[in-house]
Amino acid sequence: MFATAKATYFTIRIAQKEFPGIHDQDNKANAFRHALWNILIAKESAKFSSDVEAVLNWTKIITDWHEEFSPNKEMARLMDLHNNQFGRNKFLDLKEKSTETIVISLKNEFTNAVQVKHTSEFKNLENQLVYLEK
Repeated sequence: MFATAKATYFTIRIAQKEFPGIHDQDNKANAFRHALWNILIAKESAKFSSDVEAVLNWTKIITDWHEEFSPNKEMARLMDLHNNQFGRNKFLDLKEKSTETIVISLKNEFTNAVQVKHTSEFKNLENQLVYLEK
């Protein structure tokens, strides 16, 4: 649990530094925060386990639980779950990178981020961040 709490703390600090006052909206900053959160939870958890599958499963359990615990409207929930999964997928490429490199990499993903307006739009965007509002 310490790894999860530490990753959550740093995620909020980084998101607030990079996107002050706007990372809690359904925008690209929020997509960034969710992806970063999943990467950092997995990165911190990997310090305690070399089983990448177990690390990613733990990360999914925690972040899915968060979406159940603090419910959103359906589109916002789907956006968060999607960007959480995006982060877990990116972890495999970024697990050995510094936090600074991870932040830069995620910000570079903004050029390919897609604004979604309907639930059906999520299914073919696994490799892209998604957001609801500009």
